[in-house]
Order: sequence, then C-alpha cells, then structure tokens
Amino acid sequence: MKEEKLLNTLRKLEGLHTIETAMEAAGMKRQSTLNLLCRLKKEGYVTSSGGPRKHLYKIALYKQLPRNEGMFDILNKHNPHFQLSHWYDHQVHGRYKAEDALLDAIDTKSFRAILASLRLFSSITDWPYLYKEAKNRGSWQKVGALYDVARMQVRARKMPMRYPRSHFAHRAYLISNYPTHEERFLPIEKKWNVPIPFREGDLRKGGL
Repeated sequence: MKEEKLLNTLRKLEGLHTIETAMEAAGMKRQSTLNLLCRLKKEGYVTSSGGPRKHLYKIALYKQLPRNEGMFDILNKHNPHFQLSHWYDHQVHGRYKAEDALLDAIDTKSFRAILASLRLFSSITDWPYLYKEAKNRGSWQKVGALYDVARMQVRARKMPMRYPRSHFAHRAYLISNYPTHEERFLPIEKKWNVPIPFREGDLRKGGL
C-alpha cells in the first residue's frame, strides 16, 4: 500500500472499532474490511482483542508495540463458555499474570468480570505477590472472599496459612448494593466482612 494511500486509510479508521464500525468507516464490505485489517495488522498499525463472538480492533496512525494478553484476554481464556466483551481496550506491556487480572477484575466493580475472575484461582501461584498488590490496592478482603467462593466451585490452589483470613472491621464491597442472598455464602461474608453478590443461577450461567 502506497504511503499516501496508507495514511488516508489510517486517518479514516483511526480509533477503536468492531468489524461493523470498521466496515462503515472504510466504506467496504465485510470480507474486504477483514482483509484490510489483516494487512494493517501485519504492518503493525492494528492490534486486536476479544473473544470468538466480538473482536475489537485498535487502529493507529503509527505502528504499535506488540501487545501482551490483558485482563479480558486472560478472563476469557479461563472461561471458554462465559466470554466477556471488551468494553475498553485493556493494553498490557510487560509481565502480566493471573494475579494481575484478578485484581484488575475486582477493580472494575463489574459483576460479570468479578464472576469470571473466580476461575483464575485455579492458576494463582504467586501468593506473596498477590497479597502485596492486593494490600496496596485495599483489596485483600475481596480477594479472600472470592477465594473462598471459588473453592466451593472450582479446583483452586490453596492459600498459604500465613495470610490474614478474618477479623476485618471495615466492610468491603465487591459491588455496592448487592447483599448476600445465598445462605451458603453467609459464613464467607461473616469471615471476610464482604457481601457475596452471586446467586446459584449466576454461577451456573458462568459455567461454574
């Protein structure tokens, strides 16, 4: 693609797109748009993310750095039957682990992202790192409460005994105005002082 034509194409498409919005911006049919995005991706102007149902394409005027898996990528990888749409472009450069994705999911305060994060406990191995980062964010109670819920649903790696697990005076909310309704989660709420927003139906829908 000649330089002037390439620049004009990038100006029309610059930004975050689905295939539908990219088709509209380019004024092209679906397959032609996919071919164009593929070429631009090979040249470094496009990065993509998302699950099998919905892909997002970030198109820039300048070549972009190769992207690593971000929060949505990791959550969707661990939840093949419960895919999240990327409601923003979560870009990561450098080391990013399941522990980071768990903390970022909690920070979203999104019901679906936090529900999807339960499966991450099957891959949590660096507890010292997770505890340190969670303490820095004020999220340790939430991590602990989700860990106990996850252990009831999936094969979760054991949390070392040296980390605090009870006697939290401050009440922490995963999602505000979502009290605990399921009786079996009440001991977890009492232990961590964190209301558990999930119902049995939510867990089934999430494939747990």
